[in-house]
Amino acid sequence: MHLRPWLFLFAAITVEVIGVTVMKRVADSGGWSALLFMYAMIGLSFFFLATAMESLPIASAYATWETIGLIAITFIGYRYFSEEVGLLKLLGMSILIAGVVLVNLSAKPAQE
Repeated sequence: MHLRPWLFLFAAITVEVIGVTVMKRVADSGGWSALLFMYAMIGLSFFFLATAMESLPIASAYATWETIGLIAITFIGYRYFSEEVGLLKLLGMSILIAGVVLVNLSAKPAQE
């Protein structure tokens, strides 16, 4: 297992989470500079995701990107935006995590 594609994947997750958090702020207050920053972060996230997919299977990369991003955004929503995290939401995220683990365990490396 090469570490490089996973680093790109986690960079994609990080900048996606930043972009979505800024998106929430933009929705609440507006502002062109925040809007442009949001688009830049989301675009950079897709660039990093595409780079990771050069070596990782698409299903593994996308499932991991989306699930870890969702978990991070849920935490940020709870911590900084007073959003609820109920039992059903936690159950849903647990099922997603189990799914990502299964997808990654069954994945074969992407073709070069």
